[in-house]
Amino acid sequence: MMLPNGWKEVKLGDICDKIGSGSTPKGGRDVYLNAGIPIIRSQNVLNGFLDLSDVAFISDEQHAKMKGTWVCPGDILLNITGASIGRSCVVPANIKTANVNQHVCIIRLKECADACYVCNLILSKDVQKQIELLSVGGGRQGLNFQQIASFSFVLPPLEEQKKMAEILSVWDKAIEKTEKLIEAKETQKKALISNLTDGNTIEKFKLGNVVIDKSKWNKKNFSEVFEFLSTNTYSREYMSYDGGNVKNIHYGDVLVKYAEVLDVETTDIPYLKPDVDTSKMALLRSGDIVIADTAEDETVGKTVEVVNVGQNLIVSGLHTMFCRPQKNLFSPGWLGYYINSNDYHKQLIPLMAGIKVSSIAKKDIVNTTILIPSLSEQKIIVEILSDASKEIDLLKRQLDNYKKQKQGLMQKLLTGQWRVK
Repeated sequence: MMLPNGWKEVKLGDICDKIGSGSTPKGGRDVYLNAGIPIIRSQNVLNGFLDLSDVAFISDEQHAKMKGTWVCPGDILLNITGASIGRSCVVPANIKTANVNQHVCIIRLKECADACYVCNLILSKDVQKQIELLSVGGGRQGLNFQQIASFSFVLPPLEEQKKMAEILSVWDKAIEKTEKLIEAKETQKKALISNLTDGNTIEKFKLGNVVIDKSKWNKKNFSEVFEFLSTNTYSREYMSYDGGNVKNIHYGDVLVKYAEVLDVETTDIPYLKPDVDTSKMALLRSGDIVIADTAEDETVGKTVEVVNVGQNLIVSGLHTMFCRPQKNLFSPGWLGYYINSNDYHKQLIPLMAGIKVSSIAKKDIVNTTILIPSLSEQKIIVEILSDASKEIDLLKRQLDNYKKQKQGLMQKLLTGQWRVK
């Protein structure tokens, strides 16, 4: 490819004064403080910006022992291990004093390069592909300093770098603002779910034209409300995306969609292959719930409510239970919110205490208590929570559009296809 006039091919190491990572203080998280010198960890380094909402701190004495990894404004930070490998941001001017742990690399540039521009290069598809190729293999993803120094790209003159970085920063600000707005909306929604589903909060209040009176909500044991359905277990080898008569939700699909309800009309779910025996299957219908009964993390006990069933649908029995409620007890969507609420999950936590691989059995669930508002109350609560969900979904689509726009713009600017004055 013919480079624009004044552009040159470089390796990252050619334009750096420093490439190095930090270290975790002896004692790890046990020596972190609630105040002091910030120590930046991989969870603080996001794509394009530094998030210090949950930053840890170390003492002045510990910071003094780690002089080689002091962070300066304008440094580029790059995550070099684990699932977040390749995430990168620039240290903003308001961070005067900080340090990093061993999972974060400090890249300090020479005067010929602009930090914001180079950070965008690192986040570009081309360099991220280099990171992916360099970090594969071995027991754990990771980058060493020699590999980081080997990143190759083209570098325009400094003034052109600064102008391109200024243009791209418009999208960075929009992305950061939208991500924070999504986080705030999700926090608000969690509080809203708690207030509207918890029987121990304010008993009586008005929503629209409906008066919510929690003192009149029915309480029934799980076993009084649900029957357990059983079916065969089918692994991925029995599934196909080429079409068929029966669609199959897998355990992983349940965990991905556990937050509220599973809309099978819009979810990409495979079919069972035509030669699979379907004689012992229980077909699901709207209102049925699917529970993750075994997992190695907090997803155990999480539940989806199935809605909009427009075809034959089953759930593989592996790691899941699924249940059918009595007719006319629940408005569509209520169970998806209530059984994932803190109010209900407080009943499950003691049942899992001390178990390394968490699991919930039928005998544990049958004695839990289900709160049942009137159908009119359920409907208005679901409408409010669904509106909150739609608002968050809209923001997520907007965020995705911003990211796609920026990627397209980067492709044009960073390759010289589009020039700036």
